[in-house]
Amino acid sequence: MRVHMFASINDTKIYFDVEGSGYVPAGDRMVRQPVLFVVHGGPGSDHSDFKPWLSPLAERMQIVYLDQRCNGQSERVDPATCTLEQLADDIEALRQYLGFGKINLLGHSFGGMVAQVYATRHAESLDKLLLVCTAPSKAFYPDALDFASRAATPEQLNSIPELFEGRIEDEQHLIRWWDINFPLYFHVKDEQLMHDTGNRPIGSLDVTNYTFKHFIPQYDVRPQLPDVQTPTLIVAARHDWITPVSQAEEMKRLLPNAQLVVFENSGHMPFIEEHKDFLALVGGFIANEEMHS
Repeated sequence: MRVHMFASINDTKIYFDVEGSGYVPAGDRMVRQPVLFVVHGGPGSDHSDFKPWLSPLAERMQIVYLDQRCNGQSERVDPATCTLEQLADDIEALRQYLGFGKINLLGHSFGGMVAQVYATRHAESLDKLLLVCTAPSKAFYPDALDFASRAATPEQLNSIPELFEGRIEDEQHLIRWWDINFPLYFHVKDEQLMHDTGNRPIGSLDVTNYTFKHFIPQYDVRPQLPDVQTPTLIVAARHDWITPVSQAEEMKRLLPNAQLVVFENSGHMPFIEEHKDFLALVGGFIANEEMHS
């Protein structure tokens, strides 16, 4: 029997899924496992971005996946409610709903932007922060276009602004955009892998367009980051065109308690392209093991 897991919070229904046990046997007692919430990118993607890549971490921690409001299997609500602040507050409400104390929070891409907003609003709920291929402000976009000017085909260069300026007209247009540009997101172009990972998420065009048009142009947590004392792991990838290494270096400069690791053989998803090393890094960071970068 499959239990569909939804939390009714903040006037919407949020889909979540859990992998791994909260407590595991160790000798003659049960010990509590760390909890890791993971926040997907997009906007307009869902938690399947992380499947099955993060699943092995469930041996060492309890993982909570969620689909942001208006994304994936979560309820479709007015995209105007999908501010980064509201998405961060939804994570906090889900933490409370599930009865967790302090959590570790991993955000990838757009999810890393939400995770940074969370850290500025709910620091008391955070144990550790993991920012994967993300950026601290809207300034990522000029850097991305500069990177693309060296890495992209003319067709890609021509179409890139359609998504990032909120000008996708319909589902067919969105599919066509990803067909053209998805290869930019990988260092090694594996056709089957790109097909499978690209097709798994349940798309949400309304929230994609609205967020890029109205919220991303306002996004800037740089003034708040120096006050975030949470231990932070920043992951960047050398071949990531959309949130280039320059953005990770900016977060490292601003966050007082951060370390930066750059994956040299990955595009935007190092948890796929350098899977084993990524899992070792994240597992070690959450378990407080000594870092070697």
